[in-house]
Amino acid sequence: MTLFIALAAALTVLIIVWMVWPLLRPTPLNNVSSLRLNAAIYREQLDALERDLANGTMTPADYEATRDELQLRLLDDTAEPDAPAAPTATPFWSARRTSALLALVLPLGAAGMYHFLGNPAALSPALAQAAAQEQVIQMVESLAAKLQANPDNPKGWAMLARSYKVMGRLDEAAQAYAKASEAIQNHPDFLVDYAELLALRAGNRMEGQPQELVRQALSVDPEHPSALMMSGVAAYQQGDFDRAAADWEKLLGLLEPGSEDAKVTQEYLEDARLQASKAKKP
Repeated sequence: MTLFIALAAALTVLIIVWMVWPLLRPTPLNNVSSLRLNAAIYREQLDALERDLANGTMTPADYEATRDELQLRLLDDTAEPDAPAAPTATPFWSARRTSALLALVLPLGAAGMYHFLGNPAALSPALAQAAAQEQVIQMVESLAAKLQANPDNPKGWAMLARSYKVMGRLDEAAQAYAKASEAIQNHPDFLVDYAELLALRAGNRMEGQPQELVRQALSVDPEHPSALMMSGVAAYQQGDFDRAAADWEKLLGLLEPGSEDAKVTQEYLEDARLQASKAKKP
């Protein structure tokens, strides 16, 4: 959020400077004097007349007449200019006022356009999360309404059940899974998710249907990580520590060495082996 605002502010400042600088830049002065330029031109013309007289290409009479004419023209062109006219009133929209208006309107206009056309909620993580949750809720409710109108969609019920579970609506999730039994029979992910849901509703106990669902998932995919973890939990809860250690040892071989999941599984495995060794002592 902070980076986005900083970049937007920097870009706005650059645009303002780019538009305002031509208005505030001082007008360059003309360093060339028109009087001096006219005098230099007439001097060159007089020098040319003198060369023509010296070369004999011009008679003295013509020289005198042309020189007098040039001198008169020189006096006219180098005479003091007329007094400047009285300055006109300064217009209201001067360069400074126009620059100030642009500096005010541009950022306000940009912010207003982003408010109406952009996504201001994305600037706040809390607002963005709330907007995302609201969107998810609307999607779930829309799916539920479609399934109520057309209940013969086991896969849709399975998707709805998983969504309800993520949202913490466990009772509704269990009802949806019950209607999706056909779609999840050969789907280990849904079977494990359904087993976890039933275990949560039973106080994290795996006996009964949760354990049966886990076994069904392992029959479809014997190396399903979540199914192996829950199978080990079920065995541990029933005091079958050797079975729990076997499941977790197999799971450990599937996980990336050094990962958090591997570390947790290693701890579970060592505890199961310890409990198994204690149970075997007379």
